Amino acid sequence: MHRPRGVAAGSLSLLLATCAAPSTGDAEEPRGGLTTPVYQGPKLDEPVFDVPCTHGRSSTGDMAAAGLPRLILDCLGPGPAVNTADLVGQVSVVNFWASWCGPCREEMPMLDSVADEVGNTARFVGVNTKDDPQAAADFLKLTGAGFEQLHDPDGELLRQLRTVQGLPITLVLDADGAVTLRNVGQIDETTLRDALEALQ
Repeated sequence: MHRPRGVAAGSLSLLLATCAAPSTGDAEEPRGGLTTPVYQGPKLDEPVFDVPCTHGRSSTGDMAAAGLPRLILDCLGPGPAVNTADLVGQVSVVNFWASWCGPCREEMPMLDSVADEVGNTARFVGVNTKDDPQAAADFLKLTGAGFEQLHDPDGELLRQLRTVQGLPITLVLDADGAVTLRNVGQIDETTLRDALEALQ
């Protein structure tokens, strides 16, 4: 079992190999409050993965505005639900994936290897998107992923980020939560490592 980790980078890439995420229709636009999360994802009946999630550092003011939207997503593992706006305080790598996405399957072992190597210097977080929890668990077992995973069956985080609705997508966030790399499509190891090194 691996510890949660994250990573850093500083460029913008667009790759062609993406899987189109199933449409769930238009959700309500986020309201402007900074003290209450605007979206609470569906609760899982029980954990389906063995790696726990950890709370991030609470974000306030400009830090919250610079980082990810305020959404509370359940952990696929036994840990607590996570407010995505709290992924601050250290470099983080956020990877959006689904079990039905071929490029996601190909890149996950590389992500896990880099996460293992960087250890606690960066936090790696997977966001299982528009997917079935048991299919997600089978995928994680098959690919050997060992970093924390969140569940977003409605794809709400991607929607609020106003990004392409294709998978995989990898974001690298600096310690303040600002996105320094947005890679649409399968990310290669060099791009990821360069992004992380830029944040050291």
